[in-house]
Amino acid sequence: MRDYAITTDSSCDFDQALADSLGVTVVPLSVQIGPRRFRNAPGEAMDSHSFYQLLSQGELAQTSAPNVEEFKAVWRPILQSGRDVLYLGFSSGLSGTYHNAAIAAEDLREEFPEARIITVDTLCASLGQGLLVYLCAMEKQKGRSLDEVKTFAEQTRLHVCHWFTVDDLNHLKRGGRI
Repeated sequence: MRDYAITTDSSCDFDQALADSLGVTVVPLSVQIGPRRFRNAPGEAMDSHSFYQLLSQGELAQTSAPNVEEFKAVWRPILQSGRDVLYLGFSSGLSGTYHNAAIAAEDLREEFPEARIITVDTLCASLGQGLLVYLCAMEKQKGRSLDEVKTFAEQTRLHVCHWFTVDDLNHLKRGGRI
């Protein structure tokens, strides 16, 4: 059985220390707020106080999914090291991130036919996604195989409940209506 790496994207809201402690590789999304553009990655992302202060002042924020080449650039060294890849991605219902990862996986399967590259749509975002990735990393640490962790993720994702609150309905409206 080949070793494998668990990867996810920055929608999981892990900081670098947590990702490192779990052995999880995080592919960053990009964020545009006002004229500023940065990757949602430790050392590159705006601190949360500044970010939310700009939002409260009326700045608009948009995220961009990692493109196919960004996924391939992260996964290629893992595959070259002889390990397989399990990607646990941001909900396809909320972003194109998972779709781009699936395309990258298909492309890399041609380049690494002996490797297994498995993508799982977590159906989650933010803390829910982070919790699922954390639980999967714990399963890997228990010695579970790639297939066992994939199955665990697919079964568990259906039981993750997401709750959130807002202090302002402004960012929830679409087309000028709430």
